[in-house]
Amino acid sequence: MLHLTSTTEPEPTTSPGPPEIDPDAIVEWFDNVSTNAIGFVVVLVVVVILWFIGRAIINAVTRGIERGAPIKDARTRRALAKAKIKLPAVDTIDQRLEDERRRQRAGTLRKVLKSFLAVFLIAIVIVTLLATLGVPIGPMLASAGILGVALGFGAQSLVKDILSGIFMLMEDQYGVGDVVDLGEATGSVEEVGLRCTRLRSLDGTVWYVPNGQIMRVGNMTRMWSRVMVEVRFAYDTDVEAARQAMIDAVEAAKDGSEDVASALLGEPEVAGIESLEYNAIMLRLLCQVNPAAQWDVQREVRREMRRIFADRGISLAVPGEAMVFDTKQPKNAVTLHDSDRPDSDQQPRSADGRPLPPPNDADGD
Repeated sequence: MLHLTSTTEPEPTTSPGPPEIDPDAIVEWFDNVSTNAIGFVVVLVVVVILWFIGRAIINAVTRGIERGAPIKDARTRRALAKAKIKLPAVDTIDQRLEDERRRQRAGTLRKVLKSFLAVFLIAIVIVTLLATLGVPIGPMLASAGILGVALGFGAQSLVKDILSGIFMLMEDQYGVGDVVDLGEATGSVEEVGLRCTRLRSLDGTVWYVPNGQIMRVGNMTRMWSRVMVEVRFAYDTDVEAARQAMIDAVEAAKDGSEDVASALLGEPEVAGIESLEYNAIMLRLLCQVNPAAQWDVQREVRREMRRIFADRGISLAVPGEAMVFDTKQPKNAVTLHDSDRPDSDQQPRSADGRPLPPPNDADGD
């Protein structure tokens, strides 16, 4: 019995090669790009025009903020006089300080607004370019919208920081160079950004404080500062003599230092006894100075107070916990052994020009 078997040859296996390029599709793509290129050029020209118009508007607005109210303008002063509004002095120290502060604020707002305008116009150009090249924009925008919602829930702190930074710039709470107290950190402002503020403390530590976490701001150098020196005298001290000695200390510091003389904005004031304690009386010296100059002026004033109190025999209060064995005044006046302060020209300086302390002469030569 015969069995017939049919043999079939296996089909040859061929590896998939590169996809064939349709010349017609390439020609059609080039036609679409060339057709849409005219629209892209138009959009590009419009973006350039919007850039110049936006810059002009931003410059006009910030210059208006920088100028402020034109008090010197005769028309403005006549309008204020008709409204029976008291006219401030045209040329005062406060006015000049406020003008300088306004210029700093206008410069910061100008940079931020121009950055926003540039980012917005660049986004328009990129989207238009993708549409010209035939990339589907609809799905991308839909995906971007969904992604934006997801990021909005996940980046609430970032949005809070940016919004807080915008309002701080608009309200001019502080600027670069101000010495501020932000609660957790205190120092000089080195950079103000939309997300965080960079501070440098007295010991050199750099703090980065997110704007959304700033609950309060204490600006120590806004327009002007104030020297405040509190001294506790013995209970039987002549109040008028002590008061005059404190005022004379300011005058002595003013005569001895040009920096102190240029920093003072008003006359020193000692109102009277600020507190009456069982073992002391406290007097407080107040004086208005330039921004951030109060610490240098206070050091010079305290130095002169020490000398004047010693010369005039004015005694400071003894702490309540101290044990006093002899309360009689010494027969001889207190003699200070301070060395002469070096002149500014003879004072040693570092390589970068910063003044160095005088050398320590231990053997007295």
